Amino acid sequence: MHASSPRSASFLAPHVFSPRTLSLAIALATASSGVHAGGTAFDVTSISAMGNAQAGQAAEAGDASVIFANPAALTRFKRAELTQGAAFISIGTDYTSSQNNDGAAAQGVQQGQQGQTFSRRDGADAEVLAPNLYLAVPISDKTVMGFSASGSHGLLLRYKDDFPGRNQGREIDFKVIRLNLGVGHKLTPTFSVGVNGSYERYFQSVKLKLNYQEAVSSLLTQNGLPAGAAPLVNAALGTPTEEGDAKLRMFGWALNAQVGGLWEPTETTRIGISYRPKTKFRGNTGTFTINETAAQTQFRNNLNNPGLLGPIAGAAGLDLSTSAGDLAPFQRIRQDITLPDELRLTVFHHATPKLDLMATYTRQNFAVTQLRYVRESNGRVLEDIPQNFKAAQSYRVGLNYKLYNRLTLKTGFAVENSVIDDATRITILPDSDRKYYSIGAQLDLSRDTSLHFAYQRLDTDPAPVGNNTGITPAEVRGGNFKGVTQLDVNYFGIGITERF
Repeated sequence: MHASSPRSASFLAPHVFSPRTLSLAIALATASSGVHAGGTAFDVTSISAMGNAQAGQAAEAGDASVIFANPAALTRFKRAELTQGAAFISIGTDYTSSQNNDGAAAQGVQQGQQGQTFSRRDGADAEVLAPNLYLAVPISDKTVMGFSASGSHGLLLRYKDDFPGRNQGREIDFKVIRLNLGVGHKLTPTFSVGVNGSYERYFQSVKLKLNYQEAVSSLLTQNGLPAGAAPLVNAALGTPTEEGDAKLRMFGWALNAQVGGLWEPTETTRIGISYRPKTKFRGNTGTFTINETAAQTQFRNNLNNPGLLGPIAGAAGLDLSTSAGDLAPFQRIRQDITLPDELRLTVFHHATPKLDLMATYTRQNFAVTQLRYVRESNGRVLEDIPQNFKAAQSYRVGLNYKLYNRLTLKTGFAVENSVIDDATRITILPDSDRKYYSIGAQLDLSRDTSLHFAYQRLDTDPAPVGNNTGITPAEVRGGNFKGVTQLDVNYFGIGITERF
């Protein structure tokens, strides 16, 4: 059932996320998934740096992973170095209803009641592994080449299947894998510059429940018909009472670059800065699929052959045959999406023979990001999700303390703001203000080999969802639900550095 418009939207669409924070884990050059930092930016690109909350990312150059944050800092390496690591990330997701009769009614599913919590904290799919790989190779006294393979953005969330916001989105797996090839060159004894060229691979999978009766009711209301007409229309059309399952999968790629500088005013102090422009993924393609049942097939047939209801629907501005096409079990989708630019500024100071101090400011402007999905076959919108995105800014402090000759302890703390407001936040991008608490250690087994260990805890503020009434078309907003999401994210990392 669809409004008569040459570019009207889908009857039932997935609620898709957009890019940058919620701290979670992401995959890497082969396969993996993510957790988030502001928006969707991935916060665990280096196990060593995770130990002090990434506070030294653009200047410390503790291992070859510095290429990700600032290619100019590659000039700190006098020997070839290979760093490998992996972060194990556990993610707990809670949703607490803020109203009675929360969410759409459906066969076999109970509506939420005020104060009721739907918790998802177990199962193998609530945990992910995020690997990374970095290489630095000096090619002269002044020039060092580098390569990296890691995640740059990621978001992994899975709610309980019956939580009230399931019709907007109950699961998302989003990741951007970044391959960097870079070079750092020392222009003077105290100043270096660097540049990275990068290839980025985009993947997104969203799952949701389709509530056909709720969608019919929303569509009728949108077209000025009384809500009381919904039961009669649903009965005439044979609208399924049981919810269906749908999935959206998108793929894409982009090229980008990064520039950086490193200034070393003294032997104990260095300042690093880097900038990467926004990344434009153009022509992402994918599929929207519905696991169709016999009842859903009959419903589509009824939409195509509505009998006496057809003229009535036409007079009300509804195009039932278009709605039937919107419910096709396999549809090809395209998307253009832009991920934010990245600015980093780090100050690192070797305070004493045993103590290093560091601080970093980062900024990523998500205002350029839009969530819009369009059908390839006819150009009509599958779903358009307005989000009042803004810049994510983080402030990080950390330290290293050399306890013994071969053992260095690390700790760090960071704060970062949400990129989304309460009015437009959606279930599968429940970004909110957050704090990071980190500890770590480096054990030098020999002059050539070091082990890295780290633990990071992410605390997020409660995030209200269910208030975004601007999603179009109205029948894909996810029903009448209002609640608060809360994430519980823990990172455990181990890595190894080999020098040659």
